[in-house]
Amino acid sequence: MSKKRSQGPLLYVNQPLSGTSSNNNMQEVYTSKLDQEKLLEEKQQVKAVRKKHSPTKQEIEHEAISVEEVQSSSSTRDQEKHRPSFSRVKPFKEMKLNERLDYLINFPKVLPPVPCVFYTIEKSYQGYLTKYDEDQVTIKFHDQTSKTLPVGAIKDVLMIGIKNS
Repeated sequence: MSKKRSQGPLLYVNQPLSGTSSNNNMQEVYTSKLDQEKLLEEKQQVKAVRKKHSPTKQEIEHEAISVEEVQSSSSTRDQEKHRPSFSRVKPFKEMKLNERLDYLINFPKVLPPVPCVFYTIEKSYQGYLTKYDEDQVTIKFHDQTSKTLPVGAIKDVLMIGIKNS
């Protein structure tokens, strides 16, 4: 039998050498709850070994301080993890009058203003809230006119731009 030699490729495509790709894991550093729990267990084991020896008062104070630091740092991390990314906003219907006015004046600027109905004892006004001070409210109407009312005269504010079923 004849020996076959390994030959190169029959068709050669010129490609720049960019190096070979490696199959290693892209994530190099990670942490998990198990790692943190193991760290706490190791510290407790070290404390148990130290308890077998008769520690001095300085060592006891130092250990108490380090344990408090570990507990406080882990509790603050837990609190940070459990915070919701968005704070829960009270529904507009459940807000008081001053909360509603604060909400409307601080409405996101990227959204169009919400048309509202401002109810007073004499009549109701339909328009947009443009200015709110502690004692006065300025309402801009659809015909581009505006009116300033005292806050005490306003009895209720309802949004009419957003329909709630």
